[in-house]
Amino acid sequence: MYQRRAMNPLSRTLRPLPHGTIETLWTIFVAVGEHWSLDDQPSVYRLRFETFLENRIDLSPVYKGYYLDGAAYFEELIADLGRAPALDRLFTQKPRVLQAGIPATRLEAAQRFVVNEFISLRLALGGFKSFGAINYRGYFGGANIDGEPTPYRVR
Repeated sequence: MYQRRAMNPLSRTLRPLPHGTIETLWTIFVAVGEHWSLDDQPSVYRLRFETFLENRIDLSPVYKGYYLDGAAYFEELIADLGRAPALDRLFTQKPRVLQAGIPATRLEAAQRFVVNEFISLRLALGGFKSFGAINYRGYFGGANIDGEPTPYRVR
């Protein structure tokens, strides 16, 4: 019933993200919870986070560039502004209206392809519980397969 892992043919030629880049991206991911006062513990999400990065790159190789540049841009912001103002800029500065859906600046690219996706991932991994989600009982338990128990609570 399961299909093999989807992968863009171009992804096979890419080297993995450098460890330093992953650490910088992890810093942004953890800061999502700090910024929105989520009371969950992000360390339990580390493996899922790294798998998320790998899967994004496997499906769309352009994400490797977004991750490399987003991490480098964040490091530059920290050097120029300090950690808290750098995160504030990533999380709160409004992007300009995008022309044809293409980010015009490094900030807009980092917000759209790094920060916004990390926010969605963090909420999916447990942040909804912090906002009082009633239907929260841990994570989905697997695929929704006919004849098998539903992996989530149904109405």
